[in-house]
Amino acid sequence: MTATAERLPRVAFVTIGQAPRTDVVPQMLADLGLPVAAEEFGILDGLDANAIAALAPAGDEYRFASRLRDGSQAVMGKPVAEAMLARLMASLDDGRFDALVPLCTGTALPAMRTLVIEPQQVVDHLTVALARGCKRLGIVLPLEGQVGSFHLIEPVTCELRVTHASPYTDTNTGTGRFAQAGETLRGCDLVVMHCMGYTEAMRAEVARHAGAPVLLSNRMVATLLGQVLHGRNRHGL
Repeated sequence: MTATAERLPRVAFVTIGQAPRTDVVPQMLADLGLPVAAEEFGILDGLDANAIAALAPAGDEYRFASRLRDGSQAVMGKPVAEAMLARLMASLDDGRFDALVPLCTGTALPAMRTLVIEPQQVVDHLTVALARGCKRLGIVLPLEGQVGSFHLIEPVTCELRVTHASPYTDTNTGTGRFAQAGETLRGCDLVVMHCMGYTEAMRAEVARHAGAPVLLSNRMVATLLGQVLHGRNRHGL
C-alpha cells in the first residue's frame, strides 16, 4: 500500500511572521519529492500593527526579520520572538503532525515529542562542514544590524565574509541590493543565504554577481525533510 493510500505525512510549517508564507512554503513543498498534508502557523497571526510594533528589539538586542501576510517586513527582538515560537511549537506538539518545521535559521528550541527539523541546526552544521573545504565562506543575512554579531553554531577556520540583503524590503532585484551582496562576496568559495525567506530568484542574483555556488537555507531544510518523511513512510512509521 502506498503512503498516499495510507495517509499523507502531516507537516506543520511555523513562521516567526504571519502565515501563510506564500514566498517560501510552495518551493519547499516542491522540493520534498513526495506529497504531504501541510499546515502553516505564525507567531504574529492575529496581531495588529501596534502589537507587532511592541515586539521591536530593544537597544542592542539581536533582531529577527520576518514577513507579514501583506508582504511587508516585521522586525522583532530575538528573546520575545523565540519565546513566542517555542509556545506556538509546543501547542502543535500533540501528535497531530509527523514533523514540525520552524521557518527561521536563528532560533533554538526546547526538545519536543514530535520530530522537529530545526533550520539553525541543519543549516549551520551543514555550512560548518562545507566550510572545511573553503578558504572564504560568504553569508547573506536579512538585516544590516545582524552582520556584526553573526556567528555560526560552531566556529569555522576559513575566512568568513558576511553581508546583508532583506528578502522582504529588497524584493525588487532592480534595487541592486542582492547584486551588491553578491559583489561583496566575490572571491568566496561558497555562499549561504542564511534566512528561510530567500527565494530562488534572489539566490540566482547573488550567484550571478558572486561567481560562486550559493545555497538557500529553505531548500537545504526541505531536501532533508523530504528524505526523512520518505524514510518514515518506507518503514511504516
